[in-house]
Amino acid sequence: MKIVINNITLDKEIILELIDAGQLAAIKYVRAQTNLGLKESKTIVENLIANPEYYDGKSHTIAVVSPDMDKNIETLEKKSSNGMLYSKPNQVKKYVLIILAICLVAALYLVLNR
Repeated sequence: MKIVINNITLDKEIILELIDAGQLAAIKYVRAQTNLGLKESKTIVENLIANPEYYDGKSHTIAVVSPDMDKNIETLEKKSSNGMLYSKPNQVKKYVLIILAICLVAALYLVLNR
């Protein structure tokens, strides 16, 4: 018997055999075949353990809520090691060069005015 989850066809007999061998193997199989998360795959396997006819041939859609990783990455890229926020990574280099230039001018001033 085939079951359809998120437009992916799985052989229910294979899943049931894996459940007999061990629940973890069945969860890994479902997760690998459907690209679902661990929680969703575990729910599918637990539903089949409770009732092998749970997925009765109809197509089932399981939504996966993924965190907004792009927003988290953007804020991590903006933060430097000293905790200050910069809009561009090159802005740090610009400030370092300005400070070095000021130090160089001060050193030249001190050397020339001896």
